[in-house]
Amino acid sequence: SHSRRLRHQWRRIRMNSSSYLTATQVAQRWGLHPDTLKRWRDAGKGPPYFRTPGFVLYPLAEVKQYEQANTINPENK
Repeated sequence: SHSRRLRHQWRRIRMNSSSYLTATQVAQRWGLHPDTLKRWRDAGKGPPYFRTPGFVLYPLAEVKQYEQANTINPENK
């Protein structure tokens, strides 16, 4: 059932909590307001995320990949 799948997903997330960041954590990491990330999600921008009832999670690996892809090296401009 849907609720059983969500419980399983939540259990897996809790076990691997260091592998995920909340929207608040990503906002703090980047010096942004959480509303900025919400606007990005609504506009289809920013790193991949997934939504569960009540919160949004960003896989840490995706956040790091997004950071690398959007790092500007002045020497290569």
